[in-house]
Amino acid sequence: MFMPSPATSDIRLLDSFPLIRSRSIEEAQQRVGDVFSRHRLQVQGRTRGLDLWHNRVTLGQSSLNVLHYGAEVDIDPGERGDFYLVQLPLTGCARITSGSHDVDVNENVLSVLQPRTPSRMRWGPDCTMLLLQTPSHVVQEYVGEGERPRMALSRRRGEPEVAAWCQAMLDMARNIDQFAAQWQAHPTATAAMEGFLLTAFSCLLHQPDAAAAPDAPVQARSLRRAKEYIHAHLDRPLTLADIARHACVSPRTLELVFKRHGEPTPLAYARQQRLQAAHVMLRSAARDGQAVGVTDVALAFGFVHMGRFSAQYRAQFGCLPSQTLKAA
Repeated sequence: MFMPSPATSDIRLLDSFPLIRSRSIEEAQQRVGDVFSRHRLQVQGRTRGLDLWHNRVTLGQSSLNVLHYGAEVDIDPGERGDFYLVQLPLTGCARITSGSHDVDVNENVLSVLQPRTPSRMRWGPDCTMLLLQTPSHVVQEYVGEGERPRMALSRRRGEPEVAAWCQAMLDMARNIDQFAAQWQAHPTATAAMEGFLLTAFSCLLHQPDAAAAPDAPVQARSLRRAKEYIHAHLDRPLTLADIARHACVSPRTLELVFKRHGEPTPLAYARQQRLQAAHVMLRSAARDGQAVGVTDVALAFGFVHMGRFSAQYRAQFGCLPSQTLKAA
């Protein structure tokens, strides 16, 4: 399935967060290596010199990066560090070698490099990558203890779940660019963005069949603990791993427990409760004449995409948040 090319503006995503601008091979090798892994960098051909730009934003323990070398380059990090690296080409193409496997990535195919796996790459001169870097222990928290996260070296963006996740990455990067000054002041929003990306990413990993649910008393206790924890921390960063840990079960078991009790997923339930808390705050501000903006309220409860917040709010309460704020 052919995927349309990203918008031209996507090529310079995260330009509000410039990290490196360089034409020096030595500087590029050193500074990019400081972010990812030490590596050997070689420019191929003689028609174009290096024209590196690297934008980077940190989300909790993970980071979103947009990287462009401006030349055909060979990148040889050998055995990489203890992190996953999702490589989503925005333009151009690259060949990735991981262990004994080769894959060509482009605007229709992404790659996922496993932690501590020998790898080599050749990026084309027009290649621009959107990269998600996250430590392996963070991914492990999301898939649950005792489960070994594995994923194919490449996935086609035409696969429905992959397409949805890629679109979420792009939307989030655009949103960060647009609302950079606002969300940086709200740790809850930052954690929510990392949690959203990693929860979706963990679902793309190959995992064994869902474990059998615990017996009824344990299920009820886990459900109660999870809900109590969510309600007590609506204004704090929440991840599926955090909720599951306080419910004393694995993330996958917690999702199964919620499903068997007719509830939405734990994170969807948390979103409903955060919307309710935002609704209460907006009504209180309207009643008391407080100078509070919709964006400030949304970010305070971890909503980082204003359009999506308004749509979700309207679906739950039948009106826009701005209408609630204006109500006497």
